[in-house]
Amino acid sequence: MAVKQRSLANIKIVVVDDHPDICQAIARFLSSQGAQIFAAKNAFEGLRAVREVQPDVVLSDLKMPGRSGFELLADIQDFSRSLGRTIPVIAMTAHRYKEADTAAAGFRLLLEKPFTPDQLLATLDRALHE
Repeated sequence: MAVKQRSLANIKIVVVDDHPDICQAIARFLSSQGAQIFAAKNAFEGLRAVREVQPDVVLSDLKMPGRSGFELLADIQDFSRSLGRTIPVIAMTAHRYKEADTAAAGFRLLLEKPFTPDQLLATLDRALHE
């Protein structure tokens, strides 16, 4: 029996991925689910979006040119402290990482590429409500 996903209506999500096709596909899908999406092609744009919109959750690729998802996570954690709340960050990767390693770094969850829309929704639901 499938668990019913909660609505993403009015949920602000920053999506950070250096592959435009992936970023746009995720953004389009999540927008169709009611979320407010802010797409970024690198960690610098991602941090700018996080500071501007103060999202409910961030989806970040781990391997990006310039600054990695791990470095972006550290920046988001610093910013979150100034807000007095935690912004959950979900790691997305096509590379083999152990969830324990990404969790130790501070990521809320790990989403391995390729993933299905149902896996994306379930992961967001967990990040937002656990």
